[in-house]
This record gives sequence, C-alpha cells and structure tokens, in this order.
Amino acid sequence: MDKKKVVFQILDSYAEITITDQQDNIVFFEIGGKEYGCWYPEIDQDTSSPFIFVKNDTEYDYPHILPTSIPMDKNFANKYRYVCLDENDSTIPFLQSFEEKIIDIIEKLIHLLSLSDIEKAEEFQKEFLFYWNQAAEDTGICKLYIGKEREFQKLNAYKSNDGAVRFVANGICLNDANKKVNGSKKWRHLPELPVFYIPITDKRRVLPPTRDKKWTAENIVMLIYGKQFNRISHESYVKLGLEKIKTKYVGLVFEIEINGNYIDFAAIIEFRSTKNDTLLNKLKQEIVEVVPIVSKRTDYYYLCKQIGNEITLLDKKVLLIGAGSLGSYIARELVKTGVRSLTVYDKELLEEENLLRHTIGDLWVDCSKVFGLKCELERIHPEIHINAVEKNIDKNLLVAEMKKADLILFAVGSSTVQWEMNKILKEQKCNVKVIYTWLEAGGENSHILSIDYNKQGCFQCLFTDEQGCLINNKANNVSEIDVEAYKIRNGCGGTRVAYGNAVLLRTTAVLLDVIRKNFERAESTNNLINITPTDVIDVKDTFVERKCRCCGDEDI
Repeated sequence: MDKKKVVFQILDSYAEITITDQQDNIVFFEIGGKEYGCWYPEIDQDTSSPFIFVKNDTEYDYPHILPTSIPMDKNFANKYRYVCLDENDSTIPFLQSFEEKIIDIIEKLIHLLSLSDIEKAEEFQKEFLFYWNQAAEDTGICKLYIGKEREFQKLNAYKSNDGAVRFVANGICLNDANKKVNGSKKWRHLPELPVFYIPITDKRRVLPPTRDKKWTAENIVMLIYGKQFNRISHESYVKLGLEKIKTKYVGLVFEIEINGNYIDFAAIIEFRSTKNDTLLNKLKQEIVEVVPIVSKRTDYYYLCKQIGNEITLLDKKVLLIGAGSLGSYIARELVKTGVRSLTVYDKELLEEENLLRHTIGDLWVDCSKVFGLKCELERIHPEIHINAVEKNIDKNLLVAEMKKADLILFAVGSSTVQWEMNKILKEQKCNVKVIYTWLEAGGENSHILSIDYNKQGCFQCLFTDEQGCLINNKANNVSEIDVEAYKIRNGCGGTRVAYGNAVLLRTTAVLLDVIRKNFERAESTNNLINITPTDVIDVKDTFVERKCRCCGDEDI
C-alpha cells in the first residue's frame, strides 16, 4: 500500500482542506487559516495510529491543542503541537484499516475546529485539571483530605520534613500525624496558611488557565462575587463573610462538577497586606497574585467512591478475632473495601512456615502478627486505624469490645474458641452481627456463618443433631480421618493444617459480599454459606437446631 498516496487522496477529498507540503511520513495541509500535519506510520502495524499536529500556531486558547511542543526536533521548539482527538481506549486501532484511521482523525479535527464558543468552554472544562496543572508551580503534589463533601469548610495545612504538603479537613484523623523522624515530628502544622474548601455550584464560564490567559484576581472575584451567575452557594458566601484572617497568604480548594465527576483544584492566594479582615473582603479587594498548585484528592472517602466501594462501611467499627492466614487476608481486604477502623486480637507470632499464606512478609517473622498487620495496613492509607491487641480474646475482653463494634468477625482455626465465644455472645444478648469463618483441611472447602443473636441459630447448632446431642461440625465435608492426613505435626502438641492460598481468596471474596449485604439490609434469618472451588451455596438457616443447648427452645 502506498500510504502517502492514500493520505493525499483522503485529504484532497475535503473541500475545506488544502494540501501544502509533504516531508517523510508527514503530509501538511491548511484548514481554517492554520497549517496542520498528518503523521502516519511507515511500517504496517495494526496497533499504531496516525495523529495530527498544528504547525507554527501562536494561539493557546483552543481546547485539545496541547500547550507544549512535540519533541520532533529540538531545533524546532514550539513549532509543532499535538492535537488530542481521542480519549484513551476510545478507539481500538487494530479494528480499523489504515484508510479508516486517516478518515477518523480528519473528521474529528474538522469537528473540533467547528465548535461553538459554548462547546469550546465545555471541552476546556473536560481537560480542566490538565490545563490547571500545566499552569501550576512545580512544587510537588499537595494531597487533599476533604471531610464533608460539597460543603464549605476550613482545612489545615501541613508540611512534612521532606517538603510534602497536605490540606486536611477538621475531623479527619491521620495515623501518621504524630509520627517522628529523627526525633522531630514528620508533619508540621502551617498556621500561617489557612485553607478553605469551596464547592462551585454553577460552572458556566469557569475556564482553566491557558498559556495566554493566566488566572488573576478577576477570576477569583468572578467565582465569589459572580453577578451574572451564582457560582457558589449562598451558604458558602455567608461563611466567607464570617471567616476572619490576617495572614499574607491563603489556600483555596475549589471543586467543580464536570460530566458527572467532581474535580478539585487548588491555588495559593497572596494578599496585599496582613490586615485583619473577612476572607470575603480580602478576596475582593486585596489579591495580588493567584498561584495555581498541583493537588490531588486522596481522602479515604473519595478513593472508595472512585473504585465503587460501599461508603456505608466508612464509619463502621469492626472487631476481628484472629490474625492468622485467613484473618490477615480478611483484614487487608476490609481496609481496601471501606473499613478504616479495625480492632484485631491475636497473641501468636508469625512463623516462617506460614509466610506464603499470610499477607505480611518475612520482615515480621517471629514478631506479633497483629502488630505486623497494623504496620502494613496503616501504610495503605493514613486514615486507616488498626487497634492491634496482642492477646487472645476472653470473656471480659469480648464483652467490652462488643459494645464498641458494629461487626464482629471470627477467623480463628480453633472450634473451641468459637464455641466458647458463641456462648458468651448469646448470654450477653449481643446486638451486633457476628460472622464466623473457617477453613477445612486440604484447602478445598470453607464456611461462613452469619449470626444475629436476636434470631434462631448459633455456632453451637453446627455441633448439635436433631436430638440435641453433640456431634462433629455437620457443615464440614472432610472426615476426621482426612483431617488427620492433612495435619503437619511440628512438636509436642503442635500442629498445622495444610491448605493453600486459593481457599483464602475464595473465602475472603464471599465474606466481603456477605458483609456488604448485611449492612445494606437486615436478613430475616441466620445463614450458613458453604464454599467449594466451584460453588457458593447459601443453605440459609437449615443448620439451626431447636434442641441446641445454647440457643434452642428450653421447652422442647
């Protein structure tokens, strides 16, 4: 295929296009009074795509034409600028022929150049953060921890000893706030820089800065005092008039809705003086300079929403009994699913034999499992708080903890512990949901028992037959003989049971779904779920025994 000929023929078919030149694998053409180039790959490759760039353009206020030059040749700085005509993954190159690819980008260019002023503004807003960050001071990324979304609020500015900056809303507690490095606090509060979060409610004519049009005091006044459009809420306006400041600088974080998504952008505002006045007046009368900064919202609530987590879990407090293999998997996924307050009980140390089925690494061998979990999990996000208790749970501890928890999870390998704790929870009339999880030897089967002690059924029902006699756990499929075969004995009275990671992943995945459903709606019965490599079977309350000595009917 003669690619140059194909490109020439396609471009020549458009009345509004005039071909001007050709160099190597670039065909230059004019449209709308400006010169563009169409680059195409010389080598036949299904996954490659042609692209368009503008040549010698001195205007920087048109959407999707990048403000920086393409590094095609260092001797021609600012001569060529890329025209962005596709979103990532919006087209699949290998499904198009070469001719279709050329026609596609030319049609998109013509459409881009025919936009109305309103459409241009909308396209600029789609790329708001790109342009804002291009105009920003190169001082690193300021992390934003917003509390109440879409509500005017004051934030606190902090700077770390390595220069990082973050703005944190009142009420957000970060686990590294008091961390020390070489004897000094890692994070220092900056009282000289008050920061305010201001949601924008009307985005009309709110455009990002471009290379030719920087943000000035006029842009801030337009947002705060907009006469034609009320760009902030009346409540925000009133609060701006109540805030008194006397600092030379103030930080502003704005939030704007674009195509159903909220984006945040921040700036440092310099005032003419340190005169004590309302923030409203100072923004109107005293702005000397507006300095955009690169910022990124990283609060736990926001990150959960970005990946579709259930935000109903954010304020729940979970008690986890057991930090072994299954417990470690559960703990790790809980904090990634939306639980940021977790108390974990376990007295044991991590052994090397369990490294490959535990979520903490060899750094923690011969160390407390719960302490290792705390350190590893709190590194995931600073809003995660792990209360690590290096003890085995007992009656007094359980009674105290159940009054503080919204959910209790058991992930201990000992049926005896679960049996004893089940009796205590029943006697104490526990009012929170309790979930028991356990694995069978061999790594094939696992189970989840969800209990509301105000309903019929408890853990002891699993060990009770229809006559009320005690039996082996009737939910388990592996026989006692097979259990013995799977045991690994490592000393007097010491054993481990062989199972791999697959059963841990399966069980944790099902458990997360059970937890989500429990908080979404109340179940009418207590449920037992049996998990195999191929099936998840909810047998509902068929495990319940009316003659159970713990929860059964006393009159039977």
